Amino acid sequence: MRKMLTLLVITLTLAGCAHHYDPEVINDPYGLFSGLWHGYIFIFSIIGSIFSDNIFIIGRPNTGLFYYIGYVLGLLGFLGSVND
Repeated sequence: MRKMLTLLVITLTLAGCAHHYDPEVINDPYGLFSGLWHGYIFIFSIIGSIFSDNIFIIGRPNTGLFYYIGYVLGLLGFLGSVND
């Protein structure tokens, strides 16, 4: 239980460091590794999007195919680690 709580606190702390889409900064769209991270913190994004209009489940702008591949791999990695 202590490991799960520690992991939750670390994940929430790191998720607070994420930046979101700024229309003036389109020069650096989200790529594979950002998709991997966004897929891994999927459940926290859903919870955050309920309470705030500034939190999104999928990052915009993204690079397309590679972002979605990373997103799915991150999502599968998170869901695979839930079944303990």
